[in-house]
Order: sequence, then structure tokens, then C-alpha cells
Amino acid sequence: MATIGGRMSNQEFARWWVKAWSNRDVDAVADCFAENVRFVSPRAAEVTGKAVVVGRQALRDYWRRAVASAESIEFQLDRILEDADGKRIVIVYTSDIDGRRKRACEFMQFDEEGKVVAAEAMHGCVLP
Repeated sequence: MATIGGRMSNQEFARWWVKAWSNRDVDAVADCFAENVRFVSPRAAEVTGKAVVVGRQALRDYWRRAVASAESIEFQLDRILEDADGKRIVIVYTSDIDGRRKRACEFMQFDEEGKVVAAEAMHGCVLP
């Protein structure tokens, strides 16, 4: 298995990430992020009042609040885009939360140890 900074390949990571979210495993997802991560999301603004979340523990706390408010979560991977050195990826997926389907993507930038140091979530409109 190819690894990037000691972690699985980007393709494997994307498949794992989608499955972890579908299983509501906030702790496992948060553990992939660096202590000083900077995460930007319109959903974070809805839940916390701020679109920017700084730090792994703050991110974990935000995700726990967001997941607790959802009865069901299912992500389906569409594709992954990555730069030439594999340190920046975009995971494109369909998010189904409580029956509301949206196309979404998440940009992630990895450090030398393979931890996410910067991320941004972008959500599209509700799909039919």
C-alpha cells in the first residue's frame, strides 16, 4: 500500500473518510487532523456562529455538536482530486443528512506527517 507521510494513499484515505463519516466516527476523523488545523465551513457558521474553526479539539467539539443534531448521515464518494505531490486533495461526495442530499466537496492539505493542517468544506444545493 502506498503511503503519504506515513498514512494511507489519498484514494484509500478518501474511501476511509467517507465510511468514517457514515459511521458517525467523529473521533477517528478528528484524529487525522493536526493540533493546529484551520477548518472553514458554512455549516460551522450555523452550528458555532463562526465559519472558521481553529484547532483539533475545537473541530472535534464542533463535529460532535453537528453529528448529534442529525438522525442519519451517509456520505457517498464520487471522486478525489489531488495535486502532483499528493499533499492537497479534494474529496467530492454526496452528503445525505436526514434525507437531505447535497453535492459537497472538502479540500484538505496535509503536512509532512500526513495530518490535515488546513481544510475547507463546500456544500452545494439540495439535490432532488
